[in-house]
Amino acid sequence: MLSHKFRKPVFVGVGMFLVLLALTQLLVYFWYQSARYAEIRRLTTHANAKKERLHITLTNSLSSTRTLAFIVEEYGVPRDFDRLGEKLLKANPLVDAIELVQGGVITHIFPIEGNESAIGYNILSDTISHSGALVAMRTKDFFFAGPVKLKQGGVAVIGRQPIYIEGKFWGFAAVLIRLSNFIEATNIDAGSNPDFRYQLARVHRETGSEEFFLPSGDIQKGDDVAMIEVPNSEWRLYVTPLKQNEVYNHARLLAGLGLLFSAVVSAFSWYMAAQPEKLKRLVNERTGQLTTEKELSDSIINSLPGLFYLYDENLKFYRWNKNLETVSGYSAKEISDMHPLDFIESNEKELMREGIATVFDQGSTAVEAHLYTKNKEKISYYFTGNATTFGGRTYLMGMGIDITERVKAEKDIQDLNVRLQATVEQLQARNNDLQLFSYVVSHNLRSPIARILGLASIFQHEANDQAMIVEKITEATQQLDDIIKDISTIISARNINEKYEHVLFDNALTGILKLLNDEIQRSNAEVLADFSAAPDIFTVKSYLNSMLYNLLSNAIKYRKPNIPLQISIKTTIYEHGVCLTVQDNGIGIDLVKNGGKIFGLYKRFGPESIPGKGIGLCLVKNQVESLNGKIEVNSKPGEGSTFYIYLQKEHERSERK
Repeated sequence: MLSHKFRKPVFVGVGMFLVLLALTQLLVYFWYQSARYAEIRRLTTHANAKKERLHITLTNSLSSTRTLAFIVEEYGVPRDFDRLGEKLLKANPLVDAIELVQGGVITHIFPIEGNESAIGYNILSDTISHSGALVAMRTKDFFFAGPVKLKQGGVAVIGRQPIYIEGKFWGFAAVLIRLSNFIEATNIDAGSNPDFRYQLARVHRETGSEEFFLPSGDIQKGDDVAMIEVPNSEWRLYVTPLKQNEVYNHARLLAGLGLLFSAVVSAFSWYMAAQPEKLKRLVNERTGQLTTEKELSDSIINSLPGLFYLYDENLKFYRWNKNLETVSGYSAKEISDMHPLDFIESNEKELMREGIATVFDQGSTAVEAHLYTKNKEKISYYFTGNATTFGGRTYLMGMGIDITERVKAEKDIQDLNVRLQATVEQLQARNNDLQLFSYVVSHNLRSPIARILGLASIFQHEANDQAMIVEKITEATQQLDDIIKDISTIISARNINEKYEHVLFDNALTGILKLLNDEIQRSNAEVLADFSAAPDIFTVKSYLNSMLYNLLSNAIKYRKPNIPLQISIKTTIYEHGVCLTVQDNGIGIDLVKNGGKIFGLYKRFGPESIPGKGIGLCLVKNQVESLNGKIEVNSKPGEGSTFYIYLQKEHERSERK
């Protein structure tokens, strides 16, 4: 037993050791949490960048297969496949070979040199490597499979685009990328990055097991790792830092230094308390030492980069740092009388209340919320909380880290993605216009031009029939002029040169009914309208009038004989704006047969006796899409047709520009 003389110094030394040890270890813990957060964020950011690199690489390969698939679907198997294949490979140097697979059999391949043994090979008979082909057939979309061993030798990844002709599966357009080239292009080979290592895994759909292909080894359990699901493939990419546990080792070093510091200070306290003849002086020195230690702890707490707070189960503040006073704008006296939820915006108080309860019930948690300052300013913070016990009472100790820049960066990325998506949609629309123009030039202009050239040749040799020839040339020239005007009308629908304005649907319909009054009277049509759900919209007035005119005139032209025509027009509200519905009980359209070309130029689906050129629905579709809307149709032969036009609200449209 220790004598009374030595008991107190021992208690002083042990108590000092425990207090300092707890304080230093808590500080080390908070540092470790902050450093771990930064390390994981860095890993996640790099993984996302690598995912984008993979996406770009696969997208480039996708363009080759879709180009080949489009040619086969529209024009059949090209006779000059080698020349076409050479051009496609030049456009995408990453691709090593391009194939046509009819049914399941490889019929064409470029380059043929070194790949002769693959010709005639049935990929669907290979139970090991056919799963990717089956997925592409099932989803009717591009799919990357492999790595697989090739019939002609070597290992490659294979991207297949299924080809459907008139709704029936024809085969695949496929690209082969040697595994070594793919790894080099995506920079996931060993040694490509001094800070990270990568592992590419193929996921077997039947068993869920993984097969690894990079020499960096398997991913070890417990490692920090980011896993990326590669879209349109059966792969996963794992990213791990090369230096595992670096932050943990630093934290151990700091913890050891804290332990050493606590031991030194406690030993010094014991020594001072053990000097009975200097008791009075020791008391004064001890008081000064405690004051110094408090100032030290205050200095350490105040030097923390974020907010520090400590409050009890009654939610009364016990300690905080100067940063809390500076950021919040409240004085120390005001904070001492405040509730922790007084610093939180009203609509997030319940979230913070639940987080506080979780700390006292389970020991720790973290919450993202806005700090509401005295000046009514809102600042995004990441609040942590850990339960700790002092003197038999439980406290919540935590830190707040300002994440304003992170939140702003995330919002900027979201806004950028929205703008990029809008740009992609605009480019796709322009590409569709070019394809439409190419189709019309190659199919519709050829006939009148050929007639003009033929008649001109006759004109040079047959003098007796000049009047008739001139008449025929005039007819062919008029036909050519009509086609050029039609093209100009369709393409100009993409370019909005008129201002937006508030338009009443009822007023627009009244004007159209006046224009079509004679046709409506002759067809004995009944037009019913209900715009109560959405009476008006902010749009281009002439476009809306054109949509109504074309849909109503089509309903009148394609009505059933001897059956009264009924046309119903109404508006409804949907998530992004107004839906305009036009329904009739006419002859209807076979969407199974014609659904893919219903909005094409010069596409007509009724009897030849009904007048028309087949540009109305194409014009409506271009006008709707130029307003950032979309059009859908539901129809069956003999049951009439229903067209749905989705027009966006003003703010939805502006966000997508």
